Amino acid sequence: MQNRNGRPQGLVTAGQRAQLMRQGNASAVLRAVLAHGPVSRAEIARHTGLSAPSVTKLTASLMEVELLNELAPVEPTQGRPRVPLRVDGDRIVALGLHIGLLRTTFGLVGLDGSVIAERELPHHELPDLSPARITEQAGRAVRAFLAEKLDGRRLVGTGVSIGGWVDGARGRVVEHGPLGWRDVNLPALLADSLPGPLVLEQTVRAIARAELWFGAGREVDDFVLVMIGNVLGAAIVVDRTVHRGPGAAAGAIEHLLATDDPEAARCPVCGAGCLNATASDTALVARARELGVIPDDPADGAALALERLVAAARPAGSGTGDEQAQDLLRTRARRVGRAVATIVDLINPSRVVLAGGILVADEYLDELRTEVGRRSHRGLAVADDIVPAVFGARTLVRSSAVPVLEQVITEPFSALGLLQDRPAKPV
Repeated sequence: MQNRNGRPQGLVTAGQRAQLMRQGNASAVLRAVLAHGPVSRAEIARHTGLSAPSVTKLTASLMEVELLNELAPVEPTQGRPRVPLRVDGDRIVALGLHIGLLRTTFGLVGLDGSVIAERELPHHELPDLSPARITEQAGRAVRAFLAEKLDGRRLVGTGVSIGGWVDGARGRVVEHGPLGWRDVNLPALLADSLPGPLVLEQTVRAIARAELWFGAGREVDDFVLVMIGNVLGAAIVVDRTVHRGPGAAAGAIEHLLATDDPEAARCPVCGAGCLNATASDTALVARARELGVIPDDPADGAALALERLVAAARPAGSGTGDEQAQDLLRTRARRVGRAVATIVDLINPSRVVLAGGILVADEYLDELRTEVGRRSHRGLAVADDIVPAVFGARTLVRSSAVPVLEQVITEPFSALGLLQDRPAKPV
């Protein structure tokens, strides 16, 4: 009999207990180096609470399997030279693939979170946006990419991210409105063309996991990532684990109240001035075009139109910038702040990490923080806990790959044992 993790049920033997302990300690060493590195063995012992002999043995094992490497010794002012260790970002890699409305983006990501190489596949050349068309295009391009870029690196698997409602545990894209997908078994469509194991994750949660391991969440055990862009969503991290809820439906924030201004747009779904209707990139750009602040050019995508709005708001030369553009961006920041205050009061996270188009004009973040402080019962002190995401707009490849890299970080020897049983190579 096996438990739900695939391990035999029953008593844990002394040997199994020792293996689990070694695995956990090795993971603690890796996490310490990721969070604080490059660091010496003495510093690792201090961060983890492990004994110096244990750290020495574990680092030797991790170096042997190419997860860690040594840098040149640092000469101290007194005592012996210090030899820093860092996570090897070039030998152990994962493939990250993100499927969006306009393009598929993919690339190789190292164990330290660095993007080694990436490519984009525009969808406009496809006859339609069906799951079969998009996955077939991605499979062909990835095979050629890996043949060129893998270059002897050890590939631990593929992470796939996509927006909408995604139930990764069941391997299902439950719903993706812009693409018109419903109940799509995405891993099954990609299994024959991408290297496994394959992990499916929803975009906002994938970005949160990237921030958890390599960005703004490294120093805390709980936070909420709030994505405000064309996509709206939240990822709730508790005890360094992303909360999903039944059916993986957690994190829907589109209809949180953003304003009760009677002149603001009303959502056709909820009938109120929600985030979706009044604070998304799409809503902001539509309002700017309606007021004539930016041209109503169908050739401009939402991202380019948003950049035009931000450019109009910023002073040029001795000018002061377009006041209407500035007012639109300030108003959007305050509306997002009202919704974030609701999230803060409900969840009480150690940190709120902001991602998406809201960061394009980050000079308005103080407006957002002030509004949160005004409306939250935690008061103005909460402002210090609202921070931008470390990774900007080009984080999709990294965040897609992180769920696979996370398995190596948390269970290093098991992950690499699987690798030895099934050599990784381009398919």
